[in-house]
Amino acid sequence: MAQEIEIKFPLTDRLAIVRRLEGLGAERLYPETFEDNIVLDRRGELKTRGSLLRVRRFGRYTLVTFKGPQSISGGVRTREEVQTGIESLEKAIALFDQLGFKPVFRYQKFREVWRIGAAEVVLDRTPIGDYFEIEGALATIREIAASLGMEMDKAIRQNYADLYRQQRRTRPDLGENMVFPPEGYPSG
Repeated sequence: MAQEIEIKFPLTDRLAIVRRLEGLGAERLYPETFEDNIVLDRRGELKTRGSLLRVRRFGRYTLVTFKGPQSISGGVRTREEVQTGIESLEKAIALFDQLGFKPVFRYQKFREVWRIGAAEVVLDRTPIGDYFEIEGALATIREIAASLGMEMDKAIRQNYADLYRQQRRTRPDLGENMVFPPEGYPSG
């Protein structure tokens, strides 16, 4: 299994981060693209183990991902990850349904993907705010974070599902899933 090592920060000035990425010689792999994610579970088994099964549609690509339990050290999340491309989000959900896995959470975002050396930096617009993540080797993550003006102790430890649950406690207007309203996300 591959290992996912990543860190997440709030994104307060998108243009400034993009300029810094360009200044560091980063290459934009994908422009801002809509992403739809469905988390599946079987009677809470995966959540109880700290694991996750997700089907993701990103532009014209569809991926299935399994993530094992995570550990957090210095704000950096590490977990085992297995991911593969598939033909269709709907077919994947139907297949997992036959195995007893049902959708338990849906979240959407607009994601822009950058590559800098062996690391990946993603800029996300979500219904609850903007964030960015750095994924790669630990030393590389720290180096890029510092180059982008980020302090490691300001990293966000929660995943999007946890961030959304936290927001729902104080925002009764939010629905069960982290999805954009039918009119979409305002450009900005």
